[in-house]
Amino acid sequence: MNFADISMGTKVQITVNNGGDMQAKFVSRVMQSGNKGLLVIPFMHKGVRVNFAGDNIRIHLQATDAEGNNWTFKNCHIATVRKDGLVYHRIVSSMTTGIENRRGEKRTYVWQPAVFSIEGVVDQVFTTLKDVSPSGFAFVMDPKKRVQITMGTGVTCTFNDRGGQQIRMKGKIIRKERTDQYILYGCRSPEQNQDVIDYLARLSLKRDENDNEQYMPK
Repeated sequence: MNFADISMGTKVQITVNNGGDMQAKFVSRVMQSGNKGLLVIPFMHKGVRVNFAGDNIRIHLQATDAEGNNWTFKNCHIATVRKDGLVYHRIVSSMTTGIENRRGEKRTYVWQPAVFSIEGVVDQVFTTLKDVSPSGFAFVMDPKKRVQITMGTGVTCTFNDRGGQQIRMKGKIIRKERTDQYILYGCRSPEQNQDVIDYLARLSLKRDENDNEQYMPK
């Protein structure tokens, strides 16, 4: 999917990293698209429009194409603009073409502690679960842990949801990527896990939608 193909009405999600441990997720909807980027309903936090200024800010955008495939555009820039009396956030990306989600389904950002049992590693590893989907999950690890994990390695992830219910997922490493702060591992599960599907459904009910009527077409 090309960035220019993201059309009006598309729901987009951004993940913001401050260069350290802090990450946040925001959701909005595209109201206009064109050569100068995407105009979206402003991203809000507790009723306040988010300011994305900062030297260490890293912003990645996720969007879904007409076939339901999910794409990621890394290192986006967001500025506040005003047009026709309304305030928008304008998103631009240096990436012409996005990175396809190889797990094949929408990922839900969670960023919470979890316990990992890794094939070939004697001790359990305590690190951060980044995102979850019905077909897999991703986690990050500090390189200082010096845990050797290769492609195809089996991984079992265990974590608790907000209600204290324990959820266990299994998968194999299909992606390994070094970022500024972490090593990112993506895992594909052999089959869908009903506990994970139920967990994602519960998260969906609590989702914070920030659509606003004043931005909707008349």
